[in-house]
Amino acid sequence: MSLLNFRINIATALLKSNPLTPIIKHGRRSLESRLKSNENNSTATLRTTPPLASPSSTRFDKYDHWPITTSKGPCRNNTCDGYTRVSCSKCEIRL
Repeated sequence: MSLLNFRINIATALLKSNPLTPIIKHGRRSLESRLKSNENNSTATLRTTPPLASPSSTRFDKYDHWPITTSKGPCRNNTCDGYTRVSCSKCEIRL
């Protein structure tokens, strides 16, 4: 028996003795797996609707509007996609 055949026999025996471990994938899930999980999960989380704006007569009366510090939440300005901690004391809309 040559050295090469001996090494091949040892490698084959070691591979047969230990079962293969599953490969752990890292990173973002594929689009296909996300679609499959959404099909299986019928109770998807629903986003809450933004609160209704105060009446225009209240919002634009230019009287008694003061900024107050609140908890972090989404900004209600039409051009803003960020978060803020300031809201109006009268309108109760995040600024």
